[in-house]
Amino acid sequence: MLEINGERINMGRLKNWILTTFYKNDLIVIQKESDRKVREFCYKIQKQTKLIDAVYRVFKESNQVIVGVETNKNGEEVLVVQRINARDISIMLYSDKYKECNNHPRIMATYEKTHEEVEFIHIDDIIVQDEEVGNGSILMKYFIEYCKTTTAEYISGSLSSVDANHFDRSEYYYKKYGFTVEFSEGRKSGSIRYELHKDYLSIPIIHK
Repeated sequence: MLEINGERINMGRLKNWILTTFYKNDLIVIQKESDRKVREFCYKIQKQTKLIDAVYRVFKESNQVIVGVETNKNGEEVLVVQRINARDISIMLYSDKYKECNNHPRIMATYEKTHEEVEFIHIDDIIVQDEEVGNGSILMKYFIEYCKTTTAEYISGSLSSVDANHFDRSEYYYKKYGFTVEFSEGRKSGSIRYELHKDYLSIPIIHK
């Protein structure tokens, strides 16, 4: 207590009166900034919790390893997961949204051999779940990186007549990553091919 001219003044109330009278706007700014930081902190904690949950779900399955963490165009962090089971190859995306067993964006492929024993990897299917958010780009980047670590000579795939209405988009997508795209007469079907280990293929053979 502070006593002035015989009157007792509560210091706490005096400070509060001074602050709210002369520094009201400053207090509002400080409060808003404090609220923003608390919300930001809670959001980060929530994201980390969801990511930890995704990691747990990845390791519940056998033969799966996390090979990267990326952010798609929706701003969603996704775990890039690789699963190799004998000849079967899968590159998948896990997140809080993509957590059901049948809704992971994924590339599924198979390690094959021709009759001449030439090794190659055939893309069986690509499922991105959501269009135009960059899932396909993330998947293809990691898929090609993995394929380059194998002894396969090329990647192959088919363009089905079922997807004929989307051939322009498919052609752009594959060519962006260096695939050769060929269509049948009338563009009713097509095929794709990516030469692996191009540096070796480009070396000229000199016959002595």
